[in-house]
Amino acid sequence: MGSGRKKVLYYPDRKQLVYYGERYGLYAEQGIVDFALQAGWLLTIVSDHTGHLAPALQSVRPSRYDGMITIVPESDSAIGKIVRSATVPTLNLFDSGGELNLPKVLTDNHAIGRMGADHLMDQGIEHLAFIRASEGRETRDRARGFDEQVKSRGRTLHRFDPVAAGLSVLDRSADQERQPWLESQLLRLPRPLGVMIPTDTLYWHIIEVCASMSLRIPEDLAVVSVGNIEPLCKLSEPALTSVDPHHRRLGYEAAALLDRLMNGASAPISPLLVRPGHVEIRGSTDIYAVDDKTLRAALQFMRENFQAPSLSVEDIVKASGTSRRNLYSIFKHHWPRSIAETLAEFRVLEAKRLLATTHLKHYTVAVQSGFSSETHMSRAFSKQVGVTPGKFRLENPPVPDVAQR
Repeated sequence: MGSGRKKVLYYPDRKQLVYYGERYGLYAEQGIVDFALQAGWLLTIVSDHTGHLAPALQSVRPSRYDGMITIVPESDSAIGKIVRSATVPTLNLFDSGGELNLPKVLTDNHAIGRMGADHLMDQGIEHLAFIRASEGRETRDRARGFDEQVKSRGRTLHRFDPVAAGLSVLDRSADQERQPWLESQLLRLPRPLGVMIPTDTLYWHIIEVCASMSLRIPEDLAVVSVGNIEPLCKLSEPALTSVDPHHRRLGYEAAALLDRLMNGASAPISPLLVRPGHVEIRGSTDIYAVDDKTLRAALQFMRENFQAPSLSVEDIVKASGTSRRNLYSIFKHHWPRSIAETLAEFRVLEAKRLLATTHLKHYTVAVQSGFSSETHMSRAFSKQVGVTPGKFRLENPPVPDVAQR
């Protein structure tokens, strides 16, 4: 094996794997593996997602390793006690740990809230609410980012807080009390309403209450979530739009930081925050909340066809069933951006997604996003995002592809 290779242990708390499920248990782990393959680590993973971890605890000795990554919420847990006795660099992927005082690598939940709010507002929705489904810091940070972004863009923010009303959204036995409360809240709020829920697994609450009230998703209630758990999101009806929190990147950045610590670098004072990836748009927000039918038709046509570089204003005019002059007037008076700017926005959003999640060359990203050339992409991208595509990718790098190693 070679004595020079670093020995690293990834040992998350089993309760946290159950709570985070696929989000941390799989994606963060994949990111750690990605870095381990790249760096040549000897990586030991003790993360039985279904079994009992007690026997493994007895055989784990931190002294055998050069560094550790864990997900530990409490210092007095079984893994917390192991971590507490460790003398090697150790990272926590959970925003807790009490007196353990470990360096942390965390998801930027405030940025997740902002991203979800922006997506709903970009659909033209005026009235918005974040459903506060728990008292945890993760939910609080997402709600705070959401609220601040809505206010900063001058939209109307509504309070939607079942926790403050004493209602659990996790206990199915509480359905009898919770559903009437949710119905009463939706009845008092204007429609269309854009809501953000803190996790994908809560979507069934919204589906059930909308079915009981004969509300349509997304026409009456547009829903964006967090997690982008594909089986859950794609198999829901309608399919759920969700923010990808970039947990694979979280694992990779944690491993990269641990590598620096094992090489003698100082631990950061503040947690390293990993930005979310992108919004995976599906049926639950597939609406433009505008009164003008012609404008809705034009926006929908652009969304469905923006990846064709040959798409022209004349094509959009034809699809909207009006004259060029009238369509320009409609955009001027009823939409915050011109036709050309809106089309460029669709393309830039796709370019951002591809730059942050793939290793495609910039020219290929441009073509797949609907731009006629890399130069045109760079010009539109810099205007909208404020940085070049190259700088954006440097700040939001995709996880290295080590599958062929």
